[in-house]
Formats: sequence, C-alpha cells, structure tokens
Amino acid sequence: MPPKHLKSTPIPRFISLLLLLSISTLAEVDGLGVNWGTAASHPLPPREVVELLKANNIAKVKLFDADPLVLQSLSGSSIRVTVGIPNYMLRSLNSSLKAAEGWVHDNLTRYVSDGASRVLIDYVAVGDEPFLQSYGEQFYQFIVGAATNIQTALFKANLAQRVKVVAPCSFDVILSESNLPSKARLRPDVNRTMIELLTFLNKHQSPFFVSISPFQIYHENKNISLDFALFRETAHARNDSHKTYKNIFDLSFDTVISALSTAGFPQIDVVVGQIGWPTDGAPNATSLIAEEFMKGLINNLHSRSAKTEMYIFSLLDEDQRNISSGNFERHWGVFTFDGQAKYRVDFGQASKTVVNAQDVQFLSPKWCVVNNNKDLSNATSLALEACAAADCSAVSLGGSCFNLTWPGNISYAFNSYYQQHDQNAERCDFAGLGLVTTVDPSVDSCRFFVGLKTSFSSLHESLVLCWMMSSMATIFLWLVAERW
Repeated sequence: MPPKHLKSTPIPRFISLLLLLSISTLAEVDGLGVNWGTAASHPLPPREVVELLKANNIAKVKLFDADPLVLQSLSGSSIRVTVGIPNYMLRSLNSSLKAAEGWVHDNLTRYVSDGASRVLIDYVAVGDEPFLQSYGEQFYQFIVGAATNIQTALFKANLAQRVKVVAPCSFDVILSESNLPSKARLRPDVNRTMIELLTFLNKHQSPFFVSISPFQIYHENKNISLDFALFRETAHARNDSHKTYKNIFDLSFDTVISALSTAGFPQIDVVVGQIGWPTDGAPNATSLIAEEFMKGLINNLHSRSAKTEMYIFSLLDEDQRNISSGNFERHWGVFTFDGQAKYRVDFGQASKTVVNAQDVQFLSPKWCVVNNNKDLSNATSLALEACAAADCSAVSLGGSCFNLTWPGNISYAFNSYYQQHDQNAERCDFAGLGLVTTVDPSVDSCRFFVGLKTSFSSLHESLVLCWMMSSMATIFLWLVAERW
C-alpha cells in the first residue's frame, strides 16, 4: 500500500468506501478476463501485477506482446493467457516460416512445457486491430500470411492442439446502416482480406476476436444516449427485425454476429477482446460511471443463454498510450497505474471486495510545482512542452484536473514531467520557474501523482535483451527469406 501521505485513488472518499461494501452478490463470470497493457513509463513490476490478478480472482489475461519478464511472472499462476504479436512484426512473419518458427520457439515453447511452472497459453493474438481505419492499408497483405505461418509453426512444435491462433479486430471492420444489426456487413475495403481471415479461423476452429467500445460509440453517435450505453432501465429501446435492444452492447454484439453471418460464417464463435469504460480524460469518463457500466455489463453476461468470453479493457492505466483518438485512452484501467482500485468490479472474489496492489514502491513524497514568486509570463509555453513529453490527459476537457485554475494546471504539467523523469532535480527547473515541494498539491479529485520506483535488475535487463534479440532474429530471418 502507498504511504499515508500519498493519495492512492483519484476519487472522492465516499466512493472509496464503496469499494469495501458488498453490493449484489454475483457468481463468478466464466470467460471474463482482462487486458494487461504495458505502455507505461513506470509500470508495476510484473510479479506484483500477477499477485494483483490472483488477489482479485482474475483467471484470464490478454497480453499485447510476449515480454519475457511478464510471461515468466505468469508461470505456475494458473492464469489463462493470450500472448500478443505486435503489428510491426506481421510483415516478417508473413514472409518467413522460419521467422514464425523462431517466434513460437522463443515465446511459446519455452513457457508451455508440462510442469508446475508452465504458462497456460490459450491463444496467440496475431496483430492488434490491424484493420483499424486509422492505420490505412499498411497491414492488410500481411495478417493472413502471418497467422498461417504461426499456425504451421504451432503444428511443428506440437502445440496446435493446445494453442489457437486468433487475430483481434477493431469494431470498425463492420459497417451498419442506421447502426442496426440487420444492416451489418464487412467494411468494403477489408472484405476480401477479412473473408480470407475468417476462412482461416473457421478451418482451425478459432474464435473471432473483436473490440467493442460502448464509450466511443456513445461519444461518436449523437443518436445514442448515456442511458443506452450504461444498461439503464430508462434507456429508449431500439427495434430491428422483430428484436428489441435495450443497450449498446447487445446491439453491437449482434451487429458483429450479423456481419459474420452475411459474410458466410454464422457458426464462428465471437470473443470480445476489448471492452471497458475510461475514468478520466473526457466528459462522462469517471469512476462512478465506469462502475455502473461494468456492473451492467456483468449482469448482462449472467443473463445470456450462451457463455460469452470477453476481456475487460483494461487492468491498469497506461500513461504512454497513443491519445490520437482522445485523452481518455490513458485511463481505461480498473486500477490506477500504481495498482489502486478506482471502482468495484465483481470478478468473483470470495470477499466481494476489490484488492489493491500490495507493497508498491513509490519515489520520495515530493512534487514539482510552479514557483509563484517568479515571473510566470513564459510558464504556459513551458507547460505545453512538458505535456508533449509527459502525461497531462487529466487536465483535458472533462478530466479530473480540468477545473484546476492557472497556475495550478501549470504545476500539474511540471509535476507530470518531473515524476516521469524519476524526480531528477534538473527536470523541475523549467527556466527557473519550477520548485520542488514536500506538500502534496493534489486538490479534491485531482491527483498530483508520485512516480513508482522502477527496478531494472540484471535479470530484467537480460530478459529484455533476450526478447529484443529474438525480435531482431525474426526480422533477420525475414530479410534472408526476402533475399533468397
């Protein structure tokens, strides 16, 4: 737990108390997991994250890469794992079967061998939403070939019966007139490749992974109400083909099913690879609303006649996620970056309370703020430079620190930059306008955070080096294949 003088959550005290109360008692949700992303400047050590998963009875986790330290920390944990392959590796894996075999050997075989310490890997996720419209066509020609080569490599390694190949897709691979399921179809520009991918998945009895974001659908569609997004009884229902929809999730899920059926794959299983609600960085992105959404989502899962596998997005906040689609992108976590619960999610815990990360190691309790005794005429430009390198998403419109008055918002920017750089005194200079203080400048729900101690032990460095060498070897094998 953080020291008493550090604020552990960015939410009001009365909400924190709710974390200790048992609301409705729900049975454990089979098939419910979380996404564990690591796009953070100072991530929690993997072993502490695994303890957090276990303490909250989270039985499944989806990764975006194959970090050896993360996989090693999951060994012997009994947590089911989806290992990811980043988009930048798709080209080499598509071009070279040897590269795929090398990747499988380095990132799967060594971890899934029988024994008490093995990692329970269920899926290899080839790519991360490679058909996302904002990516253009850069990954289209590589995804199916990469998946095919990984599948072949799994067969050669005698892992094909244990591990399935999937390819997570964004929801925008599907178009629907009037947002109705009966009008759903695959996006024309990806239709041919998607048919090839679905044929591959169907052949190997692998599910179709898709992301669904009710928050973004709500924000991008003026015809969608907050009530409809949050499973509220007061929501205005929508009718389509003699079926009534009372929330965004059911409407979106059936839209996916309808599009797949229209494409000729009505029997393929659908896994919701990402779904969640952010807690900061935009209007209606709050912990209270996120908790309401999550409770409605889990109740919805219980009411379904067929089990639906899904992965909450995400476990922890990540201060280095791309924010081109919105500042909320860095605040999807059920937990803050330091492993403190923002709200309650029922993962089936016996105690029915959310358990925070334990023994978190923080930097010293000090902050960088603006020196009010100086000429602050140049402070704003310096703050903008700080925010370009650090995370200031909380001060954006609708954020938890949006109501900070000047120069409080300048101090927030200075501190974010200072903490990101491990409280290096030189990083609180800002042309003489910065001042280090031991008085916590946090205001109400606006948290001026203190960074985590990040220990780069020799073991960590060697494992990361091994991972980097593995990736380089994969690219080298591709280059050789291209040459010959």
